[in-house]
Parts: sequence; structure tokens; C-alpha cells
Amino acid sequence: MLENVVSALILAGIEKGKAVSEAEDILKQVELSDQKKRKAAKLSSGQKQRLSIARALAKPAPILIADEPTGNLDGENSEKIIRMLAAAAKERLVIMITHDYDEVEELVSRHITVRDGVIDSDAVMRPAEGNVSHGSPEKKIFKNLSWYITGLQAASRPVWSAIMLLFFMLTAVSLFVFLGTFTVNLDDSSTRYYDDSVFADGSKDRIVVAKSDLSEMTSEELERLLEVPYVSSAERYGFLSDIQYHYRENIDYQLHYIAETDQNGNPTGFVRRELTLEDSDLFLETIPCLPQGSSFLTAGRLPENMYEVVAAGDESLIGTTFPVYIRDRKNWQVDAYILFDATVVGVTDMAGPLYFDRQLGRVLIEEYAGNQNIIAPDYTLSDNTRLKFSASMYNSVFNSIVQQIRQLTGGLDYVKAEERLHETEFHFPVYGDPDAEIVLKPDVGMHASTLANYILTAPEVFEKIVADDIYGNVLSLTISDYAYTDRVLEAVQSLGYHAVSPYRLGTTRQDETLAAERLQTLKICILAALAVFLLQVLALRAMFGMEIGEYKLLANLGLRRRTAIWSVVWQMLVFTGCGQLLASAVISCACYMGVERVHNIVKYLPVPYIVMFMLVHLAAGLLASLWVQAAVDRQVYPLNLQNSDLEMDDEEA
Repeated sequence: MLENVVSALILAGIEKGKAVSEAEDILKQVELSDQKKRKAAKLSSGQKQRLSIARALAKPAPILIADEPTGNLDGENSEKIIRMLAAAAKERLVIMITHDYDEVEELVSRHITVRDGVIDSDAVMRPAEGNVSHGSPEKKIFKNLSWYITGLQAASRPVWSAIMLLFFMLTAVSLFVFLGTFTVNLDDSSTRYYDDSVFADGSKDRIVVAKSDLSEMTSEELERLLEVPYVSSAERYGFLSDIQYHYRENIDYQLHYIAETDQNGNPTGFVRRELTLEDSDLFLETIPCLPQGSSFLTAGRLPENMYEVVAAGDESLIGTTFPVYIRDRKNWQVDAYILFDATVVGVTDMAGPLYFDRQLGRVLIEEYAGNQNIIAPDYTLSDNTRLKFSASMYNSVFNSIVQQIRQLTGGLDYVKAEERLHETEFHFPVYGDPDAEIVLKPDVGMHASTLANYILTAPEVFEKIVADDIYGNVLSLTISDYAYTDRVLEAVQSLGYHAVSPYRLGTTRQDETLAAERLQTLKICILAALAVFLLQVLALRAMFGMEIGEYKLLANLGLRRRTAIWSVVWQMLVFTGCGQLLASAVISCACYMGVERVHNIVKYLPVPYIVMFMLVHLAAGLLASLWVQAAVDRQVYPLNLQNSDLEMDDEEA
């Protein structure tokens, strides 16, 4: 109840602190000070009349008009009301309209009778008491009055305010879901087939990076790229990511044992082993480079050479050994592979399944650097002066020497050819010293790899021939999710590098069925978003229309049109902001609880998109507020829109 009177004083321009003090004094005058904390709706009819008088008294106007103030009141309450009006008449002009003149006869100073709209009599009954002021009292204007009205409207109807907040939250969530789904489906790569003619590994979370001049990547550049947001790891030997490996028997590769027979079909006692390499989805990864603060191993140690690996799993894997077949389908001859036995020395909780030592990258980089040879260290060799060639390499060299002998002697002497082979010298440059070289002779030993240019040498020789600080001119970055592809590409390119997504580059052929489904999804999302937008505008217009009565009451207490209009805008902004905050909390909870659709939308949306969605939601609210403002103008302040039809005579003017 106190707030009713305070509002009247504030609307009259009184500073809030002073308004509260004056309101308490006025309630004492109308004998309602003991009821000041009660709501007006819970008062009796007599108390409500006195509250109306209190509000009228609170307004410092020079004239107070009371139309039938004692109607429907008992004699006791009628007398109280009349005495209060008589007391008010000492400070202002009080005009009271009544059909029962007898109850005010002793108090009035002037009696005017009106019959059929015409003054019938006008008599002065007694001299007026007190000083009637015709000026406005000195007052301190209350600042941010429209903001005060906004809070008053919300606090006076808590249920309505709660419904408004819930409505704004639901519309914000709906627009987020529909517009977010629309944004996600703008990327049509999911409707296309992947073509591995450029990159064998078309993983969605892979980004390939190179310098503009295609020069070698340095460790400093690698560290800089790891600082890019959403980059979870980097493969410094980026070309490895397109080389497959096979290690799971009956999954990645098949071994078949076939009994050999003679020309008559009789078993010879020999068994031939045939290997079939399946099309593996596993691509080489060395120990990854991680951002600062990230951990890799969960148990064990890092590998120290290419024959040791880290596996994804638990500690029980440590110590296991298995054959690994490495194959480059794009650059090696058909069915060519490198084979070695790998031992698990550490385990990790990363995806894996296997992580190789970086020495493997150094082994394979020789061919990709244009040296034609793949040189690998063999820790079983003891003679540093000899190489062990693959069978195909040995036969190639041997047949070449036999051809030379045949040309010289006119015959074929395999003994001399083998002796000649052992005397052959191979010259390798020493890395970092262009004037030095290593001269090696081949060993007659064989190994299971089938590459013609695969050479095994002692580790000491390998370290001199193959540099340990060359990584190649391509890096392969792994991002935490495909949704961040555009942001990572943009960030990497802003650093001056060339960057591509192999998955996007390889998705060239489109699946017509998936493309049609995507188009249908886009249409549904945009229509649903428009429907939510229009529903928000219409619903808000209807819900804010309930406030027209409140604005009429406040207008009677002195609320100006400009203040009323701004209070509508403020209410819309407050409800929109609070609704968006609640929607953000709901969306965050959905992500935390693992709602996949919501989580995918959040990942796809950068900050500018989220801001855009918030502005769309706000635009619907502001559009509705324009409609509400027009209704307030039309129903609460009609005289502001049209001229009065009452003309003043010369004396009134």
C-alpha cells in the first residue's frame, strides 16, 4: 500500500527518499499507517477509498476533483472521507461531486447545482479557509523515472513477470536450436563422398599446414601453431599421415599358408606364406607434439627407436610385440611394404591406437626429400661398414652386375657376379658436411620388406646420414572437433601459412539423397525460426496488453507519455536479457548432460553467430514493444494523438 502513495509522489517529481517520508505522513492522515505493508487488493472498500484519497493527496496539484467519493460507503467511512477532503481544502481547491448535499453542507464554501448540464444555482456558503496555492511545490526530480516504472510494473505482478521470463527463455532457446541447426547444415561436406586421390587420410579433424615457400618447418613454427585455439596436437612429419599401417591380424592383414605341390599335384613338403593387406583406416602417427600443459603417457616410457611404440590402452599392453606392415599406396609399387616387429613400451589415453617413434619419420623422409632411398637403422647389425638390402634391391643390384659381366665376357659367371657384388661400394653424404661421405658395402643378408630401395644400416651410420632436425615442409594438425575447422583455418592463415582441410578438399562427389535431406532440413529450420519470431511478436503484444490498465492508473497519477513509452522499452530489454541468460543456462546444462544435438550446435557457432542470434531475439521483442507503444498512445494518451474537440471561449483562453 505504501508503494501506491510513493509512486504517486515520485510521478509528481518528488525525490524517492522524500517521497517515502511524505507517503507515510499521508497514510497517517487517512488512518492507514498500520496497513501500509498490506496489498491494496486485500483492503476493504472503505480502506480502498481512503487509499485513493491518499494517492490524490500525494499528488501536489492545486485542484483536487472528487467524484462521488462516498459512494457505496457506510456512514462512518463516508464521514472520514469528507473530513479528509475538508482538511485537504485548506491547501488546495477541492471540487466534490455528490448527490447527497446534506452530508457536506456544514463544510462547503461554495455550492453549485447543475441540472441537465446547465448551472442552475451558484451560492457562496461561507468564506474559504486556508491558503490555496496555485503553483507547483518545489520538488527534486527523480532521475530514471522510466526505469523506476519498469521495476514497479514487474514487482507489482510477480506471476506475470515469471511467465514473461519463461516465455523469453523458451523463444531464445527455440531460435538458438533452429538457427543453429540451419548454420550447422550450411556445411554440405557431410552430403559428399570422400575422394582420396589427393590425401589418403581424409580425417575430419585433420588440418594440413605448409609455408608459402614450401620450406622446412621449424620447431619454433610448430610451437606457434600449437597455440592456435582448438588445436589439440601436431604431427611434425605431416606426410606420414597419408601412409597406412597394418598390425591387427585378420583385420588389417590376412596370412594364408599354402602347401606347395609339384607338377603332378603331389605335395612337396614346402609351405608358402601369402600376405594380403586390407585397406586399413590407420595412418602413421609419431609421438604427437602437444600444447603446453598437456600430458601424453599414462604409464611406461616413450619409445627410443622405430621398433618401439606407445599404444592406446592400459598397462597390460606394455611388453607386447607384434609385426607392423607399413604401406604407402600412392607412392610405392603395388603391395610393397616395410615390415618390422614393434614392442609396446608405453600406453596413453589418446585415440591412437599406435604412436611410433619420430625416428620412423626420419626413415621415411629420405624418400620424400627426393633421395630415392629409404634408410632405416637395424639394431641387430654389428658391422658398421655394411648395409642389408631388401631382396628386391639385392636382386636388382645383382642382375645389373650380371649384365655388366655378360657384356664384358660374353658369358654368365654368377660366382664372379656375387664377388663383384660384395666389392661394390655405395656412397652416402654426411648430413651437415658436404665434403664428407660414408662408403658402405652391401651384406648378402635378406629381410622381409619388399621395397626395392629399403636399406638397413647400423644406427651409428643412420645418425650420420639422416638428419634429426628435418621434419619436412608439411605439418599435420589435429583439431578437437571438425566444427572448429573454419576457425582454425582462419587462425592458421592469419599467421602467414597455407592451410587446408583434407576432408573438405576430398569431398567432391555428392550423395543426392543426403543433399535432398540437407536442403529439407534447411527449409524447415528457417520456417520454424520465422514462426518463432512471429509468435514472439504476437504473444508479447497480447501479454503486454494486460498492462494497459496499469498505465491508465499511472497516467491518472501523473505518468507522462514519454516516461510510459520508455518504460515499455526498458521492460522489453530487461525481459529479453534475463530470458537470454536463462536460455544460456539451459543450453549449458544440456551440453553438460551430453545432449549431442545441442552440443554440436554450440561447437559450430563462433561468438559473432551467437551475438547475431541474440540480436534476432531482441529484434522480435523490440518489434513487439513498438506495437505496445502504439497501444499505450491510443488507449492511455489519446489526446496526444488528436486535437481536443472542446473549444475554449475568449475568457477561458
